[in-house]
Order: sequence, then C-alpha cells, then structure tokens
Amino acid sequence: MKNSLFLLFLPIPLIASANVVWPSLYILSQVYCWYVIVLGLVVEFFAVKFYGKASWGKSAVIVAVMNAVSALIGWILIPISGILTEILLLPFDQGTFHLSHWIVDYVFVALVNTCIEGLSMKWIFKYSFKRVFWWLFTANAVSVALSVLVPFSDLANIK
Repeated sequence: MKNSLFLLFLPIPLIASANVVWPSLYILSQVYCWYVIVLGLVVEFFAVKFYGKASWGKSAVIVAVMNAVSALIGWILIPISGILTEILLLPFDQGTFHLSHWIVDYVFVALVNTCIEGLSMKWIFKYSFKRVFWWLFTANAVSVALSVLVPFSDLANIK
C-alpha cells in the first residue's frame, strides 16, 4: 500500500515547488543589475579616491579589481550569508520576510562585500585593512541600499 502511495506522488515535479526566496537572494539578484553595478561603482570610486587618497586612475583600477574579486567570491558568499541569517534569526520565530531579516541580510551583504573588497585592497594594493574598513563599509552600505531601493524607483523600468 505504501509503495502505491509513493507511485501516486512520483510524477509530481518536486522542483516546481522549490521557489524559496529570502531577502539575501533578492539583494543578490539586484546587485547584478547593470544600473545598480554602475551606481555602486561610482559610490565606491569616490570613496577610494577621497578616503583611500588614491589618484583618479589608481582609484578606477582599485575599484575594478576589488569589485571583480568581490563579484566572484560574493556570488557564493552572499547566499550563504542569507542561510546564516535564517539560522541566526531562527530562535526569534519570525517569518523570512520580517523586517529583522531584511536588516540583518542588508548588514551581512554589506559586511561580506566590505571584507572581500577590503582584503583585496590589503593583499593586492597594500592598504591597511583597519584603515579602509569603515569608509569601505559605508560605501558598501550605500551600494547595497541602492540595490534594494533602486528596483522600486523608475530606474527599474529601464530596459
């Protein structure tokens, strides 16, 4: 009898119900939109230029390199940070789309990007990680905020 029940449900495509979404995946999908990338690069360029005390050309190179590294590594780490958020907030018994999840995901994504980009600046361009951390975190917080907020604006209708 049990085998018959199993065979009854076998043709149901289980993959169709695998449409789980959580805030960090939403943020990740927006981070890779071209207009969010451009806005984020501009914010980080000026942060590197003025707080990193680099020339215009060196600032462009630093931003390009650290964001290339961040894109490659962050593609894996940002969704993992979303899973960590779920585990971290599990004891509070709130839904995935509760404001607390959005806030923690936002901070985690900005923190992951800051660590990747800051370590890139340290290892490749010999900047002190302690010196760049807070202004880079601020620039990443602005970039991630843009990735969350821009889709709600008229820019989201650009094709």
